[in-house]
Amino acid sequence: MNVALQELGGGGKVGFQKRTRHLLGLHTQLELILAGVSLLLAALLLGCLVALGVQYHRDPSHSTCLTEACIRVAGKILESLDRGVSPCEDFYQFSCGGWIRRNPLPDGRSRWNTFNSLWDQNQAILKHLLENTTFNSSSEAERKTQRFYLSCLQVERIEELGAQPLGDLIEKIGGWNVTGPWDQNNFMEVLKAVAGTYRATPFFTVYVGADSKSSNSNVIQVDQAGLFLPSRDYYLNRTANEKVLTAYLDYMEELGMLLGGPPASTREQMRQVLELEIQVANLTVPQDQRRDEEKIYHKMSIAELQALAPSMDWLEFLSFLLSPLELGDSEPVVVYGTDYLQQVSQLINRTEPSILNNYLIWNLVQKTSLSLDRRFESAQEKLLETLYGTKKSCMPRWQTCISNTDDALGFALGSLFVKATFDRKSKKIAEGMIGEIRTAFDEALDHLPWMDEKTRRAAKEKADAIYDMIGFPDFILEPKELDDVYDGYEVSEDSFFQNMLNLYNFSAKVMADQLRKPPSRDQWSMTPQTVNAYYLPTKNEIVFPAGILQAPFYACNHPKALNFGGIGVVMGHELTHAFDDQGREYDKEGNLRPWWQNESLAAFRNHTACMEEQYGQYQVNGEKLNGRQTLGENIADNGGLKAAYNAYKAWLRKHGEEQQLPAVGLTNHQLFFVGFAQVWCSVRTPESSHEGLVTDPHSPARFRVLGTLSNSRDFLRHFGCPVGSPMNPGQLCEVW
Repeated sequence: MNVALQELGGGGKVGFQKRTRHLLGLHTQLELILAGVSLLLAALLLGCLVALGVQYHRDPSHSTCLTEACIRVAGKILESLDRGVSPCEDFYQFSCGGWIRRNPLPDGRSRWNTFNSLWDQNQAILKHLLENTTFNSSSEAERKTQRFYLSCLQVERIEELGAQPLGDLIEKIGGWNVTGPWDQNNFMEVLKAVAGTYRATPFFTVYVGADSKSSNSNVIQVDQAGLFLPSRDYYLNRTANEKVLTAYLDYMEELGMLLGGPPASTREQMRQVLELEIQVANLTVPQDQRRDEEKIYHKMSIAELQALAPSMDWLEFLSFLLSPLELGDSEPVVVYGTDYLQQVSQLINRTEPSILNNYLIWNLVQKTSLSLDRRFESAQEKLLETLYGTKKSCMPRWQTCISNTDDALGFALGSLFVKATFDRKSKKIAEGMIGEIRTAFDEALDHLPWMDEKTRRAAKEKADAIYDMIGFPDFILEPKELDDVYDGYEVSEDSFFQNMLNLYNFSAKVMADQLRKPPSRDQWSMTPQTVNAYYLPTKNEIVFPAGILQAPFYACNHPKALNFGGIGVVMGHELTHAFDDQGREYDKEGNLRPWWQNESLAAFRNHTACMEEQYGQYQVNGEKLNGRQTLGENIADNGGLKAAYNAYKAWLRKHGEEQQLPAVGLTNHQLFFVGFAQVWCSVRTPESSHEGLVTDPHSPARFRVLGTLSNSRDFLRHFGCPVGSPMNPGQLCEVW
């Protein structure tokens, strides 16, 4: 489905795909005292703070916060700033220039930002919990989590087995023309194994989820898939991407040979597979052309799907995938992209059976090979270096294993994480902030001159109906309920590859179990330790995992200006997704249906066209952003900032002005915007930047700051940016 989630984005273990910091004077002294380096500087700092305290007594209206938390966060803000740049010239550089200088890309990373840093912190916590020698849990799911993690760490055992586990699996399925004999009449059997049992996605993807037009029921859904590289652009623009395509073919050849393929024929057969992928890419509809949910939603029966794409037996395949459910020709299916499936069916019919078989098995190989020995990992690293510009990875094995465990048993892992780290008070405070931001959004709706009253009432009803979930789902702290979620998933400590195969098969069974049940309101699409947040339109819900409810997004002892500029903007962002160019198509019950009056819809499109054009003018390394592809996230960024700032102003009216941070030299209103910007401090390789431009629905971090703030009247007023300055070009694009 095109809009399964609308994520905050940011990178690392964040999604959403999706789809994812030197100064002089007092700042330097702060940094050194916090590191415990210099008693002399500590004395100097104390003198400065005493002076600030004297100033406070002279002028109570400008009191300074001198708590340890305020001093620490002031130091972090100062070391991230670049005072050599005017905030009205380039607010991103002003806010993040110091951070960028202090944060060169770590080896093995193609980008580094706040999200990655927090995920690394979360991983370290999880490592400690899983490797604790006194690990003793009443939950079988938690014990499975530890066994899975330890199986991933069994490097000697994995190296000893080499390629054998995957070789045996390929032979069991019927062989692979690249490595040996195969049965030429087994297309459907191989497809069922590869896409059904082991959940690879050649040609298309099938899953069960809420029906967009009947959100209280689940339905089988079919969508386009089948590409290994991040986007169709890598396949179709062959001249510009020759280096990547060559590296990909080298990778395919190397994996084929590691699995026993002879050098003479392996490259030629893999070249044929690549040519087939290029044809699939040519049929794939670009994401920016799939943003209108109404247009791409097509509900039909399996019999109608069979007539649309007759190259395979859909009833046989879907019955196998969703076994033991009984399906018939009349079973409803939602298809996203009928033209694509029709053309792919024709492509399958005219492709040689040996090439089809090679392509199907290649999909299985690419999905499972990273569960094998180091040679397979090294082969992928060479491809990633070309694709993303990463240097040879120095990432320790345990981090890879934490990520794998999160993918496999994320909620059982989340149970350990939440019990060890999550302050329950944070949940109550976050709920209060969401209420304040929702109120601010509602009040802004009252002042939209372009929206008619009927649509406005419906919009307010939808905003009021948004369901929020914070921290973690309750079931993860109930051992029996948690165990039930993973009941049937077999995990052993000495067979990582088999654990992964069992996971794929288990996930297929879980999916089948959902079809005859209504969607669960409390089912999360992110694990609690994830550093991200999302909006789900079919449930009209916003979700904020525990992983993001920490500094710099949120800390209970930080100034409210920073909390509203951090997690507050995140909350406003997700809430605004309910009213972006895709979310606005869903009503308050989560159903895809028209509910806007024509004049308001026309005005909405006029306002979003301004934003689409604005962001389409930004460039990274001479390459323009796709304003259409990023429209939904840009609307959410702009609306989220406005709602959070209005909520902060309302908080100030109720509670009075806050104390200011020492030495930063910013008003708390200015601090709100700096806090927002510093969340997005980021470094990235040119190759990764290009990949983001062609695949990511989010704008690059720099323009999430510059684009959003140049549309903010509040920002421009508090920093006094004159019309004509880079941050105030004169035309503001406003939607919400």
